[in-house]
Amino acid sequence: MFNNSSHLAVGDVIQVNARAYNRSGSSNVNVSDSGQYSNSVEVHAGVYQEIRGDDTTLKELYTHISPAARGDAPKCHPETRKAVQQNIFSWMSGGSKGAASKSTEDILWLTGPAGTGKTAIMGTVSDKLQKRQELAATFYFSSYKGIAETMSKRRLVTTLAYQLAVHPHLTDTLLSPILSTIRKNPALFDLNLTQQLETLILQPLRASRGNLGPTSTPMVILIDGVDECGEVGDMNANRSRQEDQIEVLSVLRQAINDPAFPFRVIVASRPETWIRRFFTDSATGKVTEIFLDNKYNPDNDIRLFLKSKFAELCRRYGLDPSTWPSEQAIAKLVEDASGQFIYVATVLRYIDTPGTSPHRRLDVVLKLKPQSKSNPFAVLDALYTSILQSSPGPEATVLWLKAVKYFREMSEFRHSAWTVNRLLESHVGQAKTLLGNLPSLVHTPDYEGGHLVDSRRYGEDVRVKVLPTAICGVGWSTCYAFYHKSFLDYLEDDSRCGAAFPGVDGHRVDERIQERLALTLKCGAPEVPVHSSLLLVFQRCFLDLLVGFYMSGLRRSIDEGILSECEPSNWLGVSGQIPSYKWHQGVTERTLYGVVHHSCRSYCPCNPGCKRWWRAISKLSNDRWRRAGTLPPWSSVDILLDRFNVKSLEV
Repeated sequence: MFNNSSHLAVGDVIQVNARAYNRSGSSNVNVSDSGQYSNSVEVHAGVYQEIRGDDTTLKELYTHISPAARGDAPKCHPETRKAVQQNIFSWMSGGSKGAASKSTEDILWLTGPAGTGKTAIMGTVSDKLQKRQELAATFYFSSYKGIAETMSKRRLVTTLAYQLAVHPHLTDTLLSPILSTIRKNPALFDLNLTQQLETLILQPLRASRGNLGPTSTPMVILIDGVDECGEVGDMNANRSRQEDQIEVLSVLRQAINDPAFPFRVIVASRPETWIRRFFTDSATGKVTEIFLDNKYNPDNDIRLFLKSKFAELCRRYGLDPSTWPSEQAIAKLVEDASGQFIYVATVLRYIDTPGTSPHRRLDVVLKLKPQSKSNPFAVLDALYTSILQSSPGPEATVLWLKAVKYFREMSEFRHSAWTVNRLLESHVGQAKTLLGNLPSLVHTPDYEGGHLVDSRRYGEDVRVKVLPTAICGVGWSTCYAFYHKSFLDYLEDDSRCGAAFPGVDGHRVDERIQERLALTLKCGAPEVPVHSSLLLVFQRCFLDLLVGFYMSGLRRSIDEGILSECEPSNWLGVSGQIPSYKWHQGVTERTLYGVVHHSCRSYCPCNPGCKRWWRAISKLSNDRWRRAGTLPPWSSVDILLDRFNVKSLEV
């Protein structure tokens, strides 16, 4: 409404929306621009906030944040974990960082075994700090969701920087220098964490030191689940994850060692050996540790939690809480939990499975007998094993779950439940049959970054707007997720899950995936047919899965007979119709060639099936197969040597 104004004076303004401004003095702001804004606006105000309407810098920073900065973290049940929370807030009030009484222990490490409620405590503390206006930023690493961004370290600093930049009590001081830093060096998003911390957070803090406002208690940054940090699809995952976790801790140490950094840091993780070694050797005198053991009397909290949840169950099922469950049953559950909140949480989800009797489910749990007294997770393992054995096909179920776990960890680009089901199902409804009794362990929520889900994204590409009725509710834009990392630990441990289901080891899982990939490649479609409007979508999703599987290092040859029966032009046509969102142009074609050529013997002509594929691939334009992203191009000499298996091409 100010489009034609030549001069306008406004008083008592709190917020100014503008493209550019020049500020002079402490109360005057001159805002100028052309077009839909007035030519000159003078604002008389003591408090203002600038929001740049067309400045893409903040939006660019936003594209580099992680969903790990989440506000939906689980919370403690009311009236539980009060002693732990009291210790955390006592630590916070022990001295104002940056003041004369600055504490030398500016990191608090909340640690304890799996399932003891660390994330719930962090979520509750976060909420309370938010209400007290003492929360600066949060980051929740998480592997059980299977979301690459919540497992990766790469967006840690950018996510923290964004939260600091838009924080209502920090934005006036930090927003401008942070955005200015990005404009000067747009490539900083490719820097390592140490360099990002220096340029995105520490330098702006130094420039504005003393202007953040005095507080009796310093603001806090919360970092949860450091032990779950690790890059997706890494071939040397264990070593890489340890290195990633130490790098994250090193960056936090770098921050608190800088005099300009005014925040305290709370870190939560399991007490992994390398994490404890870091705090002992590299951060001596900087860390206060809170270990969640029996001194915090978790049994009372678990008992309170159980009684409250059973009361809810009784209300919903019309049961008499004075007769069910008995005090002896609750006491047995508390004893079996051994301080692990995840145990009772899983028990309650299991008892509350739709279509079953809560009485019978509770009786099943109470009769469980752990196989090993030396295993600290023996009772939890017995519960997981019992739930899995309730499936109509226990070994097939475990095999399916391990395959799902593999696909979740294989790629940053999400494979939907629809895609996974289409690949793995050998008959209609198999997924529901095998996993339908497991709502206490696995579920299929809508993925937070829905645009990254393969079937949904490719479906939009081919304009599948309305799904056929026959496939509604099968996970078009949802992904498999597990409730807790402890179940993933159980699945991958041969001494735990392997002891109960010895026929489903890692080798068998690889074989099963290989079999399904080969069969689909042969048929040109999933074994259970899909609606015709969705076939192209599935084929594109399948190619992404195939490429990811073979690029993970698990390369095996496909049976020659299957290759001879395939129709290469159909699959190559899919790649031409719908470009991959995950792989550079040419990577799919190269990988397909590598798959079919892998079984050919050195210094011998290729197999007939390989020749069939080679003829189809060689007819493509050079951009479709000779060149692929950053990979070295294939020369004519390289191709000739490869055709006679003298020197293999780099796929």
